[in-house]
Amino acid sequence: MGIEKFSNVPLAKILKVTSVVRRRPLRCLIWTFLFILYVHYITCRPSVDLVSPKPPPLADIPTKIWQVFFNYTPIDAYTDSIQTWITKNQDYQYTLVSAAGANAFALKYYANRREILRPYLSLRVPVLRSDLLRYMLLESEGGVYSDLDTAALKPVSQWIPLTLRPSVRAVVGIEYDRGGEGEAYPGMGGSRLQFCQWTMAASRGHPLMSRVVTDVVEALQVLAIKNETTIAELRPSDEEVVQLSGPVIWTRAVLKTLAEATGTEMSYRNFTGMKEPRVFGDVMVLPINGFGTGQLHSGSVRAGSKDALVRHGWKGSWKHGWSN
Repeated sequence: MGIEKFSNVPLAKILKVTSVVRRRPLRCLIWTFLFILYVHYITCRPSVDLVSPKPPPLADIPTKIWQVFFNYTPIDAYTDSIQTWITKNQDYQYTLVSAAGANAFALKYYANRREILRPYLSLRVPVLRSDLLRYMLLESEGGVYSDLDTAALKPVSQWIPLTLRPSVRAVVGIEYDRGGEGEAYPGMGGSRLQFCQWTMAASRGHPLMSRVVTDVVEALQVLAIKNETTIAELRPSDEEVVQLSGPVIWTRAVLKTLAEATGTEMSYRNFTGMKEPRVFGDVMVLPINGFGTGQLHSGSVRAGSKDALVRHGWKGSWKHGWSN
């Protein structure tokens, strides 16, 4: 009916001249079917990069807030600051991790990664455990980590500008910016730039967190070998703690991750004097007042900065009696 409707040529004549259809209908149908399958396979199969397979895209930063309490001082000393995180982020899951809870977490998430689990469980210095744990929490679960002596000034949902949200999977903040020719601030060693590790955020499984977890464990092992002892017996100085698990090793991990993400070398020159958040790869870097407002250096505003997201109390409780 369809052929006769759109043609004046009788159907019998069409079939007579169309020898392929008339004489070899079965073979034609088979080859046509195979050709369609081949075209479908070529056009619809997933592409595979055998040289450098790309990992799946990271999800958004989870709505989780993590803090750690290892009994340095009474928990009452942090009640007010803890409340700021809960009050300003009522749609977020808040978790305060105790020493026992930390062990349970490590056993749950790192049972198949003994190279991380064993060193962590063997640590006897609380500040080293606390430092390493914050990275492990964000690597395994994602979300926001912040020290107990910090106060949330703005909801986490407002940290990332709307225009940047689609591309941001981690947030870090500058702690110290010496600048080009300025003198070093006391306690900062010879570094020109340092990222804070009292507050950070990341998607679950972010490469930055995986890198720093591995870097810290390796640094602990190197120091133990150097001192001819074990990780369990390590008793590092305050300066060694900063290098081993604190802002120094954290800053190196950030710079390495950003360099890999952008394909360019990263140094203090990329960040010094920043006034607005910038995204490198999928990591948003905050200027000094983001997490470091109220400091006496680096151009930090003492009070009232519109860019301030978190205020750090600098209680430094980890420096007092942690080796007991």
